[in-house]
Amino acid sequence: MDINKQVQEVLAIHKGLDYHLESNSLSGELFLPDGDSYQVEIQLERYPELFPVVFETEGRIPNKMDRHIYTDTGSCCFTTAAKSQILLKTKIKSLLLFIEEIVVRYLENNSFYEINGEYSFEEYDHGSNGVVQSYQNILGINNIKSIGRLMIQRLKNDKLRIRDLCYCNSGYTLKKCSHGKHSEYYRQFRMIDKRILSNDLQHFSNVLAL
Repeated sequence: MDINKQVQEVLAIHKGLDYHLESNSLSGELFLPDGDSYQVEIQLERYPELFPVVFETEGRIPNKMDRHIYTDTGSCCFTTAAKSQILLKTKIKSLLLFIEEIVVRYLENNSFYEINGEYSFEEYDHGSNGVVQSYQNILGINNIKSIGRLMIQRLKNDKLRIRDLCYCNSGYTLKKCSHGKHSEYYRQFRMIDKRILSNDLQHFSNVLAL
């Protein structure tokens, strides 16, 4: 589905939003299933390569990293760039799904925080630690150096085949390791653009230097 059709699909469901052609963005009131609502702006410039950039525009969510807001831009922090690319290629295949599965859940989590003083679910830490954690989750291993080597291998256009030894150093082939799960994890890892991998390698250097 092209972007224009995706926008129209969103507008048909979320009546409080308007599309602005000149800025390629959606803005207005986004209603949550429980009746709560937020004023938002959704910038589509980098979609579908990465998640759209979203702003909560009434100041209801404080501009703090521990409230999942990027303090330099004021935009909402959903997940890492690497994880967003995988989600866009596997589960979040339309703008409507992005709004309902990512943005709405994020806002519901903020509403939960306003009442309870804590989030109902967390994802990753902020900064370099969060980037590293996302790759640990993507690949299903914790060894930071092994993940870094795998990223460098990808950047050099080397890739593992299903009969190669698994990247987790188990001694099993990639096809058989963890009952095939690592083969699927590696397939998703290969969905991440090399530009993102190259940028994220610096975060691994930061964490290893601590």
